[in-house]
Amino acid sequence: MHDVFSLEGAASLLKAADSYADAAELVRAAVNRNAQWRGQECLNLVAAESPTSLAARALLSSEIGTRASGGHIGKSNRFFAGMRFIDELESLCVELLKKSFRVRYADHRLMGGMAATLVAYTALARPGDTVMTAPLPMGGDTSNRTNGPPGVRGLRVIDIPYSKKDGTIDLDEFAAIARKERPAVIGLGMTLTLFPLPVREIKEIVSAWGGLVYFDGAHQLGLISAGLFQDPLKEGADVMTGSSGKTFSGPQGGIICWDDGQFSERITDTIFPVLTGSHQINRVAALAVAASEMLEFGPAYMRQVVANAQALAGFLDERGMKVLYGDRGYTRTHQIVVDSTPAGSGREAVHRLEAANIICNEMPLPWDDVEAEGGETGIRLGTVEVTRRGMGVPEMEWIAEQISRVLRGEEPSASARKIADFVSQFDTIYYCHEHGLPPR
Repeated sequence: MHDVFSLEGAASLLKAADSYADAAELVRAAVNRNAQWRGQECLNLVAAESPTSLAARALLSSEIGTRASGGHIGKSNRFFAGMRFIDELESLCVELLKKSFRVRYADHRLMGGMAATLVAYTALARPGDTVMTAPLPMGGDTSNRTNGPPGVRGLRVIDIPYSKKDGTIDLDEFAAIARKERPAVIGLGMTLTLFPLPVREIKEIVSAWGGLVYFDGAHQLGLISAGLFQDPLKEGADVMTGSSGKTFSGPQGGIICWDDGQFSERITDTIFPVLTGSHQINRVAALAVAASEMLEFGPAYMRQVVANAQALAGFLDERGMKVLYGDRGYTRTHQIVVDSTPAGSGREAVHRLEAANIICNEMPLPWDDVEAEGGETGIRLGTVEVTRRGMGVPEMEWIAEQISRVLRGEEPSASARKIADFVSQFDTIYYCHEHGLPPR
């Protein structure tokens, strides 16, 4: 539920305003304060975020965003007239996404990664079906669990078995459970995604009874587009979704891709009219530009993102921080995960870092009790935003030093000013058409 005190504070501000124009000014002031602090003074290491380019950001406020968009592309498929230029725009977006992911079909209309997940489970499974997904302590996400879209769809969710020792899927145990339960869908959706998943092996097992494999690439889409991660659809996944933000670095929203035409009608009918009406054409325009940026700059961008993540993990390890999976090279994505217990729970560590202008999020570790208060004992760090601002491996060493100092007990306020001064040196967004590659 929403925090009552925050809502009461807002109500008090509105009560004190002399007019509704003053109320609008309160809104603008909050936006501007966030832009100043989060945009110009903070080290943003949230793995779920990336700054859009200036071109994409400008399109989010364009006139086209005021237009309704019900229906599919094409004059005979729309609920409204006057859509010929919107048809043109949406067609460009679809074709750019198909090119980005090297797929036969793609859809751009989902308002979030979670909405894309709901479309996938609606199109691929029926109420009462069994699905297997990753448990939260092993990096799974609620978007693939009982308290997310599968639960809303009335699906029975059972766990994919993992090895707590190395964080990998136990394929032998998976095969035994899957052959007994015969799940309709295997949902490979992770909020902590460090290494490729055994898509091909899982598909081989479940194909015996016609089971489907759904890959929720919420975090990995930019890496997949750049050819720097596994290609799930080529390895046997039937459908792939993901966030259009995160590593893909577009506006917030969702994407869905597939290669087999047998799923086309099910997916598109689920998108419209079942789950989507008007889908914000301004976002579609920004997404199309972001896709063009990934096609041109994605490989260089994502290579640096991964190099920065691996370097940050190594520098933290050198400073005595317990970074997980060092024997596997820490990560092959934009994420790393750190044991927070020397500094308290994951949430306590996150709040301590926030006071120093370092922004990240807590994360359950394999041994955590996610139901317990303060049960999460890890923090997740991501390198997408710092990379797009032009930072490289040398900056990761400086960042690791600041994180370790704060978590070892240095007063956060002593670091906050240093962080703000450091961030101010990196105010250009790179890997985009305006500014190209960083100068180094």
